[in-house]
Amino acid sequence: MNQNSLKYNVLTAEIFCIFLAVFFLLSACSKKMSPEEIALQREQKITEAKENAISEYVSSLSDSAKVSQIFLVNVEGKQKYHSVEKNDDETPVVPGGVLLFSYNISKDPLETYGYIKSIRGFYIDARNPPPFVAVDQEGGYVNRLRSLTSLLPSQKNVAELLSADKAGELYSSQARQMKNLGFHMNLAPVVEVETAENKEFLDTRSFGELDKVLSYGKILVESYEKNGISTVLKHFPGNSNADPHIGLPKIIWKASESEKYFRPFEEILPSSSAVLMSHAIFQEENGENNEETSMPACFSEFWIRKIIKEKYGFNGLVISDDIFMGALSKNGFPPEVAAVRAIESGVDVIMLSEKKFWNVAQNLLKKASEDSAFSEELDRAVKNVIRYKIKAGILEMMEKEAVQNPDEKEKKAGENDIPEFTVRVNQNYAEFDLQQFDEDYRVGMMACE
Repeated sequence: MNQNSLKYNVLTAEIFCIFLAVFFLLSACSKKMSPEEIALQREQKITEAKENAISEYVSSLSDSAKVSQIFLVNVEGKQKYHSVEKNDDETPVVPGGVLLFSYNISKDPLETYGYIKSIRGFYIDARNPPPFVAVDQEGGYVNRLRSLTSLLPSQKNVAELLSADKAGELYSSQARQMKNLGFHMNLAPVVEVETAENKEFLDTRSFGELDKVLSYGKILVESYEKNGISTVLKHFPGNSNADPHIGLPKIIWKASESEKYFRPFEEILPSSSAVLMSHAIFQEENGENNEETSMPACFSEFWIRKIIKEKYGFNGLVISDDIFMGALSKNGFPPEVAAVRAIESGVDVIMLSEKKFWNVAQNLLKKASEDSAFSEELDRAVKNVIRYKIKAGILEMMEKEAVQNPDEKEKKAGENDIPEFTVRVNQNYAEFDLQQFDEDYRVGMMACE
């Protein structure tokens, strides 16, 4: 074979190989997807479209409205709402969530409903996203609605005195009363197991032993959530007998105790809307992660990102305990510093029992303008709050076509037709139903008999 023939044969072989490669590639590409694969792909694209709508909504907010979303703050009054702070341009600044205490609650349910409705109206008039309205309603002595709703015993008494069925009736009726009044969130339950190290501080706020916490904790969460009230598991990862309002708790735990500390949170979190971080320093005896856990839990990336978000797979709201507590302010973490640390560690909502938050918020804006990584974390927190508000029905995710042409009949979308979405204030706001409130009050009282 001469040299030219050899070159010709090699070239022919190379062309044939290329042809085969292209053939198999085209065959693979032309393989039809199964209906399940098509449905999954469409679902993923719709999820992306909804996330884009959330990003667009957040981008549409002013800087003050945006940063305000991550604050849960106590407010003044109990008849008609008004803001207590203003921006430099004299526009009111209002927190993304409002926390009501007993002095915000009237003995007249219609008056309390009217006050909560006035909060929503004020926000809308000021062109702010309406807030979520929260309250501490554990039961027993932590009972902000005692003058208004039916009897609510402490968690300890519920676990000791009521059957599972009666506990479900009690908590469901309480949730319906709260929902009727206009609340969105209950800062309960406490799902810490009672131990010698926390019994003095928690008192009757715990359901008690591990099996009681698991059983009654799940009943409480499911009863509230199915009736439209978001629950908040607290206080992760735990407390000691030291009062965090006064000092900084520190807990040294043993590996053999891990189940009683963590199992309630791990098992109940999937059913709950939020978790509240404690201020305690929580370290394992001779643990390998002690350097990562040397900070209060609400500043700990280990507890928030590695455990709650990664290990437990929780994507709901992560809320700090009150950053005005002595545990932080007396130990080198004034509110301005505490807020930055919390957001950097993965917290979504910063709780403040004080009625003013704007100085702290402005410090976050300043930090975001100087630090792109922090700015991204702030965006993450704001978006998670907006997702929660959509879940709670405060905001709504709508197809743009439905918003632009509300009278047009719904069109059947093809498999490649992915709708565009937009986020807006939910136009529907339920009126107070006194007859239903009285009925739920009666059911709640009977559950305690």
